[in-house]
Amino acid sequence: MMEPAQYDGETATTAPTFVFVHGLTSNSFYWAPVVRELALLGHRSLAVDLPGHGLDASIPLTYQTQDLAAFAASPSPMSAITVQDNVAHVVEVVQRVRRYGPVILVGHSLGGITIGLVGNAIPDAIHRLVYLSAFCPSTPAAPSAMALSQTPEAMKDVPLPDTEHSLFLGMEQVSRGLIRFNLRSPDPLALEDFRRTNMPEATLEQTLTVINFGMQPEDGAQTSFADALVDADTWGRIPHSYIRLTRDNVISPALATKMIDDADRLTPDNPFDVHDLAAGHVSVVLQAHELAAILDRLV
Repeated sequence: MMEPAQYDGETATTAPTFVFVHGLTSNSFYWAPVVRELALLGHRSLAVDLPGHGLDASIPLTYQTQDLAAFAASPSPMSAITVQDNVAHVVEVVQRVRRYGPVILVGHSLGGITIGLVGNAIPDAIHRLVYLSAFCPSTPAAPSAMALSQTPEAMKDVPLPDTEHSLFLGMEQVSRGLIRFNLRSPDPLALEDFRRTNMPEATLEQTLTVINFGMQPEDGAQTSFADALVDADTWGRIPHSYIRLTRDNVISPALATKMIDDADRLTPDNPFDVHDLAAGHVSVVLQAHELAAILDRLV
């Protein structure tokens, strides 16, 4: 067991630092509006780039030139990145930040897998975990993000994807350890499918802005399939909040509720603190002011 948090006597404060962990094919730039709104409320925060993301992302020339056949066939260092790599990276960040005061660790979407395992590993270093429409596996029946995505709750009240027109480049990539999207697609039907699924309250122009500034065309597939059960004895000691997005078509409100209920059964003496926000899965960043107000109340 870790020792209780030890803060630097000269620089520590009682104010927490928010540490943000992005989701699939995203990066730290995605969080810029939320970081700005929190700063305006007087809060410190930083956004993490997981390995292979942000300025360390691999953007092949074949993608830039839209040679999609060559892009799809090309290897990528992302295929070798494991969930343990992500966890080790975030553990290091948390350990550095906690010298200056409490840490509130926030994960969005697939980032929930990473923050849950970080909670398993260093529970005494974290003041609170916040799941922003994020995966939280807590039952052996659905121990991974992919398993949770295949539950009946995940399909409830969400539109069916357009299988003929999609930015997703296909399951063959997944078998090679990669998840790839053509975010530069000119196909209006594929863009509309992405908008409807991920950003239902956004305009096409807003969707393109988020895609171009806060997303990247590929990610490793291993984290989606990794067993990532939260542990009652470690993770279960940390106060945890869930922000459920009521317009989410990726992690449906029904799936979010299932994950909340499952985790509450695992740690009945430390249930989720639940908040709702009327936003879509990716377009929640367009409601940075409202999201920051919820986070402000968790301090």
